[in-house]
Amino acid sequence: MQMRFTIYLISIALSGIVQAQYDPENHVVTLSKYYLEPISEVEDGSAEERKEVLEEDAKKLNALETKLLSSMTLGHFWSGRTNEVLVVNEWASVSDADETIRTRGETRKKAWRKDDDRKEHMSKFNKYWIGKHTDVGLYELNMKMLKRPSRKYKDNTVVTMTRYYLAPLSKIEDGSGDERDEMLQSWFDNVIDKDDKVLSHMMLQHYWSGSAGGPHGWPIVIVNEYATIEDALNEDVSELVEAAWPDEEERKAFMKKYRAYWSNGKHEDLSISNNWVNLRK
Repeated sequence: MQMRFTIYLISIALSGIVQAQYDPENHVVTLSKYYLEPISEVEDGSAEERKEVLEEDAKKLNALETKLLSSMTLGHFWSGRTNEVLVVNEWASVSDADETIRTRGETRKKAWRKDDDRKEHMSKFNKYWIGKHTDVGLYELNMKMLKRPSRKYKDNTVVTMTRYYLAPLSKIEDGSGDERDEMLQSWFDNVIDKDDKVLSHMMLQHYWSGSAGGPHGWPIVIVNEYATIEDALNEDVSELVEAAWPDEEERKAFMKKYRAYWSNGKHEDLSISNNWVNLRK
């Protein structure tokens, strides 16, 4: 399951735009939404078979698709339709994503070398999906503020997505891009990276999807992973903040300006999902 960017890439190539991230050290993340058929409407279907065939598909393809750096498959929890599945894929570049998509058929032939085995698998796999998808977004992944999971998890985890907005620098008194970057990095290093409840963290910046700039600021999508919904709802990081900035006056000054750079907390809650860890790369 990948996003299909071929037409989009062709239009960009024709317009002469260089296919590269804003920061060449950063990666790109694609978000695609797929739709499951209700189990009750799948002929000879079952939740057990669906789980088995999805895990087989992910295991074999993940091993062969070397340009796919990481992947999360997020099922319904509290938001969206019950049959929606969001796939979060990480690549070094858009061209890597496009190449993987274009060669998907050949990769499947390598994964299931016998035609009969491949046809049998695809017949089982496809019957659980509605034949459509939605391209949700293409983002730049900030590699300096990336927290990867420290280990594999046996039980499904919980992933939250929230869109925040970086305030226009013109609205920040004595603000600057360098100071903002330093403050964001300091918060990541001292709070997010040290918060045991946050199993993984992605900061997705505007790239080619949606709008950016203007009075609303610059959109940033934060993707956080937690072991449980209780951990996700517990936002108390006061101990980490006090440890990082022990002087009360310095701490208050930092937090005041830090919040101002983030449009003083303005945000949109996008989703709370189950992360199907057995499909993860």
